[in-house]
Amino acid sequence: MTSVLAAGAKKSVVAALRTIFNFLALNFVLVVACAALVTLPLALEAATVALERWRVEGEDRVVREFLAAFRARASLRTAARAGVPLLAALVALQEVHFFAGGGSLMDWVCLGSGVSALVVALSSVGYTLLLSAQRPLTPTLDMWSSAVGLAVRNVVMTGPLFVLEAAAAALLGFLDPALVLIGLPLGFVQLVRLTARLGTRRAAGAPSPAHLGEPGSQ
Repeated sequence: MTSVLAAGAKKSVVAALRTIFNFLALNFVLVVACAALVTLPLALEAATVALERWRVEGEDRVVREFLAAFRARASLRTAARAGVPLLAALVALQEVHFFAGGGSLMDWVCLGSGVSALVVALSSVGYTLLLSAQRPLTPTLDMWSSAVGLAVRNVVMTGPLFVLEAAAAALLGFLDPALVLIGLPLGFVQLVRLTARLGTRRAAGAPSPAHLGEPGSQ
């Protein structure tokens, strides 16, 4: 009995250590791949693919999966697929920053529109990453349409979560840059992925026509 318990404990420890190693290794290659900045959309999408296959399909050779996904998606089309929503989020963030001081009624209106655009844009980034990982062959325009539709439909539930995740990641990275090397980027991608999956499951359960990115089987 004791030997069985010891074997079980050893197996659990080995599994935990392997998970930690995989997480750190995947985070490292993600950071390296993002270093060029223009490769940021590709790296985020490849990391989402690796996480999907790790947690959903049980594929734990995460670095290999990341590199394979990165090479397979290394194209202008793929960069634009996730890059355009990222750019939209940055533009919305600049608008919020510019009008944050308030002032005239028009300034407050612009601030409100900027906040709304930021929530939808950040949400669209999350949904685009997930849909791209799940359906890489879907036409880009269809994927953007689906991501924006999911973002608007789930704006009350997942919108604040996406904003909170992005704000927390930015704040933690600013306060302690070392966190970037020990898991912050991958942790952010994982949270975004889980939030997007929550939104797609909620949309799939709604009494509306089937829509891309709302798989009823997931």
